[in-house]
Amino acid sequence: MKYLFEKIFADAETQFSCQPREKSNLNSYTHSTHSWNGFSSASELYTCENSTGRNDFKSFFSATGIFFLILITTSIWSCKKDNITTLQVKDAPSVSLTNEVIVTTLGSEFYLEADLADSAGIKSFTLRYDDWYLYNTVSLEDLNYPHKYHVKYKFKMPDTAANKAHSIDLKVTNVGNKESTAQFKVLLNTDFTKMYVTETLDPTVLTKDLFGVPMLIDKTSSYNYSATYCSAQANTKIWFIPSKTTAKPFAYGLDSKDPTKLSGDVNTAQPITLSEKGYYSIKYNTLNLNYSITKLPDPDPSQAFPQVALAGRGFYDYPNMNWQNALPDIILLDKDPVNPYLFTKTIKLGTPPGQSYNTAQFIFTTNNGWTNFWRFDDGFNP
Repeated sequence: MKYLFEKIFADAETQFSCQPREKSNLNSYTHSTHSWNGFSSASELYTCENSTGRNDFKSFFSATGIFFLILITTSIWSCKKDNITTLQVKDAPSVSLTNEVIVTTLGSEFYLEADLADSAGIKSFTLRYDDWYLYNTVSLEDLNYPHKYHVKYKFKMPDTAANKAHSIDLKVTNVGNKESTAQFKVLLNTDFTKMYVTETLDPTVLTKDLFGVPMLIDKTSSYNYSATYCSAQANTKIWFIPSKTTAKPFAYGLDSKDPTKLSGDVNTAQPITLSEKGYYSIKYNTLNLNYSITKLPDPDPSQAFPQVALAGRGFYDYPNMNWQNALPDIILLDKDPVNPYLFTKTIKLGTPPGQSYNTAQFIFTTNNGWTNFWRFDDGFNP
C-alpha cells in the first residue's frame, strides 16, 4: 500500500487519457478495482492510462473523474432549477372569478370556479376561509406551471353556517412569486316567501297575537321586501324575520361590523332603532343585504276612515252579531284621539249563550256596507 501511494504522488504530473472500455475487456482490470475498493463501480465504466502505458492510476482517476462529472452536473441542474423558481417577473397573475356570488343552502355542495392566467407560469393557488376551517394550497408544479388554469373546487356549506355573507379568499402565485387575490361571496338562499317586522325575538311573544305581531311585509320581487311601519313610541327596536313563530335560524338586523349593511345571523344581528314616533318606509334586500329606512310625514287626518268595525260572529258579548254589516249589530272600534288611523277594541271571543256554532269568524269593515273591508289571506292561519 505504501508503494501504491508513493507511485500516485510521484506520477501526479503525468499526462492522462481516458477512454471507455468495452464490457468484454473489463475483467482484465479487476486488480485495479481490488486496490480501490471504494470506486469499483466507477472503474467498471471507465479506465485511465498514462502516456507511458502504466495503469496504476486507472481506478483512482476513473472514479475521481466520475465524481467531478456528477458534481458539475448537479451544480448546473441546481442553477437551472433555481432560475425557474426565482424568475424576475414583472406582472402578477390575472384572476377572473366565474361565479363571484354563490347562493346555496345549508349542507349543500357548490363549486368555486375561476380562470387564472400568467405569462410566466402559475405556481399555485390557495383557498382560505377561517370560519369554515378552509385553508388549502394547490401546487401546479406537476402541470409544469401552466400559463392558464381553470379552478373548479368543490366545497360543502356547513350545516351550522351563519346567515351572512361568507368571503372565501383566492390567492394566486406565479413562478416569480408575484401574487393576485380575489374573493368569492357565499350566501344562503334567502328568497323567502314571507317576511315580518318584529319588535321582539322572544318566541313566546311572537306567538301571542293572532295577527300583526310580527307584522307581515310585502314582497315586491325576488329578495326585495317593503313595508310601512308605525312606531308607537320613540326608539323602537325592530328586526326582520321569515317566520311568524321563531327567530331561528334567520333574523335580520344591523351588521355589527358594518352597520350600513344587514346581517341575517340571529346571534350577532343588532336591532334597527326607529328614533321617532310615527310612520316609516322600510325597504331591504336579503341577497345583497342593503336596506333603507325613511321617516314618513304624519298622514293627513282628513283621509282617515271615520269608523272601523268588526263584522262576523263568535263574539261572546254580542249574541245578535251574525255577519250583519250595519249598525246596531256591527262592533265599532275606538279611534285613537291622536292618531286617526289607529283603532282599538277589547272583546271576548266565544260562542254567545243560545248559539250553536263553535267558531269565531270576522273581518274588518268601515260601516258603509261592503265597500271597504279587510280580510285575512288564510282564515285558519292569518
